[in-house]
Amino acid sequence: MFSMPSSSEHASQSPGREIVLPPLAANSSTWTNVAAAIRTIVEDPTLEMYFDEYPGEFDALSKQVDRTVDAAFEQHDERALADVHAILFALYDLHVAPAASMRTHNQFNPYLTRLRGSIERRWLGSAALGEIAPVELRTPQELIEAICSTSARHRASKHPLFDFLETQATQTQLTEFFRSDSALNIRFFDLIVLALLGSDPAVRGELSQNFWDEAGKGDPVRSHVTLFRNLLLTTGIAPAEDDHASLLNWQGLAGYNLFMMTGLNRSQGFKSLGVMAVTELLDPSQYEKLTRGCRRLGLGGAGELDYYDEHVSIDVVHAEGWLSNVIVPLAGKFPHRMNDVYVGAQWRLNTCAQYYDDLHESLLRLA
Repeated sequence: MFSMPSSSEHASQSPGREIVLPPLAANSSTWTNVAAAIRTIVEDPTLEMYFDEYPGEFDALSKQVDRTVDAAFEQHDERALADVHAILFALYDLHVAPAASMRTHNQFNPYLTRLRGSIERRWLGSAALGEIAPVELRTPQELIEAICSTSARHRASKHPLFDFLETQATQTQLTEFFRSDSALNIRFFDLIVLALLGSDPAVRGELSQNFWDEAGKGDPVRSHVTLFRNLLLTTGIAPAEDDHASLLNWQGLAGYNLFMMTGLNRSQGFKSLGVMAVTELLDPSQYEKLTRGCRRLGLGGAGELDYYDEHVSIDVVHAEGWLSNVIVPLAGKFPHRMNDVYVGAQWRLNTCAQYYDDLHESLLRLA
């Protein structure tokens, strides 16, 4: 299938295999090779059998991933961070891939699952998710107050990116914002589905309402994915198989990966609740500024802003629903997990702020 380098030489290549992966040199300019390799091999339905037959190849790949993770989370190397999050994105995408995709054969590939778990443990054990403000939580109401007050004070909730989009951004800069927003917005339906899996019966009503709203209340024309895709087409953004995720810097990938890491791993389920709830708190005021900026440039006359317009109003309802009808009952039932919910909310705020910082700088460079 492919040949990966060991510490001093390439592993032997097997006959009949066409993919040859380049070695990662010490030069940081080659960091993207291992992510590109993984994006390629996940398409091979025989991958698990190949690693069974040639375990040395997996060992070589694993060592290169480990070196990249070291550089990302210990040395804070920007290219390594991009590589690590591109790898995670590719591995998470196995779980939401269309059924017709060749990638589905590797959804539960034990070798890839091992790689993903190794990266996740290092990510969770690093400082990459930002500082968590300490708080003492004794009641569900104290948890709600902590989430709301922390969100209100956090720079992610008042980020200058949206002031810029409202008053100064050009059409080109707004278009790049939409492109950058694509991967998460188009996959948000899947994230709600993940929140429903294994959910407590007491909260399924609220989660199902979120699901129903995301699905356009049964009208495929009004589904949020359709509304967002219409906006992309209106602004001249062509469809992309990965919903433009490959254009994101590591900060954007990390934000998406946080949703997937907490949503897919049931052990992180309470943190996922915090991630999801605080997102609903963040969006309405930011999107209100965004839509004013769009209309300043003449967008919105043909309904192309319906995706964001709807979120300005509906996310206020969703935020209240997540806090009162999901987090409060679960915090009352599992008080020892309240801190997990709070940590998840802080992780989302921190990664969101990093993404907004990076995107704001990128858009300014387009001027």
